[in-house]
Amino acid sequence: MNVVHMLGLCAPAEADPFGEALLRALAVPGPSGVRLEVWPAPPDLPPHTDVTPHELPPEARALRRKVADANALVLAVPESASLPPEPLLTALDWLARPRGGSPLIGKPISVLTTTSADAGDPSSPTETERILLGTGCEIVGPRTITPCAGEVLQDRPGGRVFIADPAAAMRLLLHVRRTSKAARAASHLLSGQDFRPWL
Repeated sequence: MNVVHMLGLCAPAEADPFGEALLRALAVPGPSGVRLEVWPAPPDLPPHTDVTPHELPPEARALRRKVADANALVLAVPESASLPPEPLLTALDWLARPRGGSPLIGKPISVLTTTSADAGDPSSPTETERILLGTGCEIVGPRTITPCAGEVLQDRPGGRVFIADPAAAMRLLLHVRRTSKAARAASHLLSGQDFRPWL
């Protein structure tokens, strides 16, 4: 397989105004050798309960199967010290527990955050990163912050999103590239694909 399939997971727009827009900006047309599928966390997931892998609700089983089919995950969340918004938190709970059969084990995962204000380099971990630390995944970090997201992420015709800040776009693309390399290493995919940013 020559193409790395990344699943971009975020909260729905009503819970996070920038997450899906950021992922759509990176997905189309996207760097060569990478396919980023944007997938807001399904709102119909039931609240997490402690069950065995055989007792998973159908919605949680479908979510885990979708993540298992991807070579890597890209999470888009607000830059915040609080928990990720619902239903993304519910999705992460179902992905991480029960641990038996969890698709997060060994999975390369990137965390991209957005904020409406200016932001510096990442300092302390976000709650999303703390959740991931206990899942057995491979965090490809440090996280990349997109500041002033309301100005930087600009809608274009046809549902496309443009990243208006070239420096932010380059940081994001480099993070996607690191994740792609980690996914190839983890999945034993063919390497050496041409990687040209869409800038």
